[in-house]
Amino acid sequence: MKTRLLATLCIWIWLVAPAWAMFEVEGFFWFMKPEGEASVGIDGLQGTKADLESDFGYDDTENVPGLRFIIGNTHQFGFSGFQLDVSAENTIDRTIFFMDKEFRFNERVSTSFDVTVLQAFYRLNLGPEIFHGGLIAGGEYISAETAASSPRLGQAKADLETGMFLLGAFAETNPLPFLRLKAALMGGTFDVSDIEARYLDFEFAAMAKIPPGFHIGAGYRYIDIDAEDTQFPLEINLAFKGPFIFVGFEW
Repeated sequence: MKTRLLATLCIWIWLVAPAWAMFEVEGFFWFMKPEGEASVGIDGLQGTKADLESDFGYDDTENVPGLRFIIGNTHQFGFSGFQLDVSAENTIDRTIFFMDKEFRFNERVSTSFDVTVLQAFYRLNLGPEIFHGGLIAGGEYISAETAASSPRLGQAKADLETGMFLLGAFAETNPLPFLRLKAALMGGTFDVSDIEARYLDFEFAAMAKIPPGFHIGAGYRYIDIDAEDTQFPLEINLAFKGPFIFVGFEW
């Protein structure tokens, strides 16, 4: 379903782009480290709030691929998305309750996180080429799945899906004909039924233009996700941060 949604959005962007529009495509690799806490309960019973690094052993940097499309000039429409799929194994030093499983002290526990983030947005781009920017408005879809297992207990799995509106701003400057600096900040909240969520996304980057229309660059990105589903109950407080590199073209 996620792959079909991504393909549909890409085709839609291609078909609706008018002849005069700027069309920019970027692919990126994000060297990201996940941090934070998560708890997963069952039948109204709260699970143990476990730390990704100290409890589950997530201490490595992950390589996360992603895509971004933007069309338009003053009025810009875009799409971006990435998927994080990580796993770790660690010997825990305390008892951890995860859904209906009770993982005991000194037990070897395997865990995994699968997070998909898709964004569709509109940007109002104002100002001269030397310095321009404006407002961002859009929507976001987040899908998160987490699992924990051990040889003694087997596996337990939980998932969360939510969407929210995003608001933010961006700015770009071209101090030299071949150099562009850019930054963007977006955030949003969601509170419907059993699910509450908050999202914050900040990034800045520098890119070099390579004729005819290509560019390469590097930057830093920070994402903070807080979400709670009282039905399980499930609670996550996660931060994803690290440098990224990208390559793209525009016409």
